[in-house]
Amino acid sequence: MNSRADIMVRPCFQQDLSQVHAIYATHVATGVGTFEIVPPDLQEIGRRWSRNVDNGWPWLVASPLKDIGRVVGYAYAAPFRERAAYAKTFEDSVYVAPGQERKGIGDSLLASLLFGLEADGVREVVAVIGDSKNVGSIRLHAKHGFRDCGKLTKVGYKFGRWLDVVIMQRSLQPED
Repeated sequence: MNSRADIMVRPCFQQDLSQVHAIYATHVATGVGTFEIVPPDLQEIGRRWSRNVDNGWPWLVASPLKDIGRVVGYAYAAPFRERAAYAKTFEDSVYVAPGQERKGIGDSLLASLLFGLEADGVREVVAVIGDSKNVGSIRLHAKHGFRDCGKLTKVGYKFGRWLDVVIMQRSLQPED
């Protein structure tokens, strides 16, 4: 399920990881949506991807239909916390390639990710959004039914300034 006719959202394959790495490295080096300071190397991205794939957790990429080998964004979800009681609560992450923002790519990725998580029986999805001024991510999640659950103030320090974290949440299953 995607919201753009010219974008294909598909599973991420190992051959996509160098492009995923490049997208994430740029976000780490230039943005505050992630609180990592040093971009992880390609091997670490591969370990993270393998953990998701080995556990059956989603990791998706967006590619233009005219060039399906090109990755213009990616999204994944993993358990919110490792403890067993959180088994049906996942945290999502969405990253769009530089220059591809505000073209509906994040929207397509998040819609597909949520559709898959719901089909897998996930109950709750949590978004932990770096920087309370990250209006793009906040609006994207709100568009997909996430509600604001609060803000952790000045919990991250990057690029010489203190950063907040916005917590948003969406229920995928009906209330008991």
